[in-house]
Amino acid sequence: MNIQVLSLSKKRENDKTEYIPFSFMLERRLKKAAGKNPDLIIVENSFSGGEEGFKSRFAFIIRHAESKAQKLPKTRVKTDFKGIFKALKNREKPPFHQPETVTYERKGVHVFSINILEKKAYTFNLGSTRVLALPRGMKAYHREELYRRVCSVFEENSALYPDGYSISERTLRVTTFFERHIPLRRDSKSELVRKSVMLAAICVFVVAGYMFLDNILFAPLQNAAVQSEIQTIAYQQNGSKSSGSKKLQKLNWKGLKATNSEIRGWIHMKDTQINYPIVQNKNDNKDFQFYLHHNFKKEPSSYGAIFIDYRSKKGMKSKNVVIHGHSMDDASMFGDLLKFGRTSIDMGFYKKTPTFKISTPDGKTSTYKIISVFKSNVYTHQGEYFDFYCGSFKSKAQFMNYVYNLRIRSLVNCPVTTNERDQIVSLVTCSYEFEKFRTVVVARKCRKNESETVDVGAASPNGSAVWPQCYYSRYGGTRPTISTFKKELKNGKINWYDGNKKLLKGSEQLPTTVTVPTEPTTAPTTTTQPTTTTKATEKPTVDPKKQSYKIQVRVRGKYVINKKVKYNTKVKLPEIKSFKRGGFLYSLRKWKVKGFGKRKYLSRAVNTIIVCNDVKLAAVYKKTKIKTASKPKPTKPAQTVTEAPTEADEGEEE
Repeated sequence: MNIQVLSLSKKRENDKTEYIPFSFMLERRLKKAAGKNPDLIIVENSFSGGEEGFKSRFAFIIRHAESKAQKLPKTRVKTDFKGIFKALKNREKPPFHQPETVTYERKGVHVFSINILEKKAYTFNLGSTRVLALPRGMKAYHREELYRRVCSVFEENSALYPDGYSISERTLRVTTFFERHIPLRRDSKSELVRKSVMLAAICVFVVAGYMFLDNILFAPLQNAAVQSEIQTIAYQQNGSKSSGSKKLQKLNWKGLKATNSEIRGWIHMKDTQINYPIVQNKNDNKDFQFYLHHNFKKEPSSYGAIFIDYRSKKGMKSKNVVIHGHSMDDASMFGDLLKFGRTSIDMGFYKKTPTFKISTPDGKTSTYKIISVFKSNVYTHQGEYFDFYCGSFKSKAQFMNYVYNLRIRSLVNCPVTTNERDQIVSLVTCSYEFEKFRTVVVARKCRKNESETVDVGAASPNGSAVWPQCYYSRYGGTRPTISTFKKELKNGKINWYDGNKKLLKGSEQLPTTVTVPTEPTTAPTTTTQPTTTTKATEKPTVDPKKQSYKIQVRVRGKYVINKKVKYNTKVKLPEIKSFKRGGFLYSLRKWKVKGFGKRKYLSRAVNTIIVCNDVKLAAVYKKTKIKTASKPKPTKPAQTVTEAPTEADEGEEE
């Protein structure tokens, strides 16, 4: 007699009982024990709480046993697609499948109860093996006696429940693929809803899967294929695709121009993937930049191309050549620019890569020495916006003041001199130290007969780099005061200038931003060209830092703050308390705001704001009904009086 004992209790000494550490492993252990074909499986301490406890523990196991104890009849038939299409072609009625039903005998596991020592135990069939479940506190001491009692119970009920199974007749509908998945007129409402939801879920899954695969697999493969093709064309005359700097002077410009006539140069930065052609579309403007979403071959691509900003009108001959590139997850395009650092400079990477090279179709290759690596915002609510998209300048003084602003924002003090005769290149890509930030790497062109190497040993991290105000709001500290190039030069605080002071004529006034940059990813938006020198008849431009701005805060129809403050002043918002009115509780939900960039609302957690322009805020309340004890119904029906909604009832202040 082969009897196996399982137990859900703690293991006892000198006992060969198989103990199950976790209840969810019970079904797996039962299947394993049944595979050894025992006469009986006894489960000790398997449940508590009588019949309800037994059902909660064994219902799932019994359901699985039932599904394996019977073979369902075949209820699916193939759809005659050929016949349907042929009938439609001949304008005949398609041979759709006629509904049919199949009758079969369904086996259901029957559970028998046995009284043992005034406690109820339960026995059932698990396939061809009988199982006895003992309640908590009962051990399988007299195993042979328990086996005899189980056998007698099955024998006594063999007429009604052969082998412990109940037999009942069931009918199944024979269906085709269309009947199971396509909504039909004869379907019930619940079936129509089920099929519609299933089809919608399949469509969403397919679209989401395609988008996921496109971003993760297809787009990178397509971009890699395009870049490989470009590299092959570029180095075709050399017989290899080597990206060595020596071969940049021997690029196959004829082949590249045949592929795209808008090519303006080729950029290469060592220890990175940056080894791409530079293009510029003549029709670019503030509302559209072609290569933002097109590759070098002018094909639509989420990777885009490396392209010159439309504000650098002279292309590679501009005073400041602004070059854009996406920052992709696989570090392609301009993604490797983020290796210079996030919130602090990576000195190891900078020392390996202090320069990069750009070749032009005229056969020249120039080295550019990095003078600044900085981060910039594009939203005004993040602080003062520095316009770094200037392609040309109206005066040499304006240019040097622009370079001064680049350097004070740099994460690294670069040992590279600069003067008014230099040309600079700005490499721009998106980064996410804060919402839609930009990483900008600026370098100046190596002068004639100047060494192409940089003394990186003299470089050092800039611990006082100027960031947008949002950086100091998160990490603390005070934003350094920004002066002008001429003032700092006069005070002897600039050691990187090696030009002629007498040539610094004209206004130092930097170009100002008219609209907030809104273009996606690597194409920050509309900024004006450098402002022209003011004439005697024109009013001089007012410095926004010297103006005062109005802030208004309205709560429940009253202005609790209504005053003018200086630029960049921190203003503490009032504490808003909840109040009751008309059986409802009103509590602060958010702040409605105007004059804070494109944001329409601020979180209720905001307690201070920095004023950079005129700002209006209004409290928006959340309306919650107060639960009260039910009152007896009046003997006479009460008249309903409709009142106009109050400001608080509307839930939002305008």
